[in-house]
Amino acid sequence: MKKMRIYLDTSIISAYFDYRKPVRQLITQKWFQNDIKNFESFISSLVIQEINNNKDIELKENMFDMIIEHNFSVLDIDNESLSLAENYRKEVIKKEINDSIHIAIATINSLDAVVSWNFKHIVNLKTINTIHSINLLHNYKIVEIMTPENLGGNVYANL
Repeated sequence: MKKMRIYLDTSIISAYFDYRKPVRQLITQKWFQNDIKNFESFISSLVIQEINNNKDIELKENMFDMIIEHNFSVLDIDNESLSLAENYRKEVIKKEINDSIHIAIATINSLDAVVSWNFKHIVNLKTINTIHSINLLHNYKIVEIMTPENLGGNVYANL
């Protein structure tokens, strides 16, 4: 059976190391240890840029080591992604340029899902419904938006 193709935004990679939210960190760590192999996982050059902007050198190195360890495919930002992201921002997440680009990159590359811990701007019903509507309007396939809990990580919340 073909593996689902998922896009990991920066919040997923950073959550692995974020001790300030221990339940989210545990779910993310266990999901990476046990479940990520069930998916074809992608990040983008934007994820790399966001990690590179991190001032904490040790955290930055840890996140880059994780990317190398898991050998994620890296997608580039192109004009089509930027244009679609702009369409998203006209309707929702109006000031969140990077968040709109993350979703657009996943859409343009026909991935199955965007995986994020960003509930404020990405993983919420208003954003999800608006993104789906815009994608259909512009003849793109629906990209699901979810957390690792929706992809098997729910079993780790009760550890």
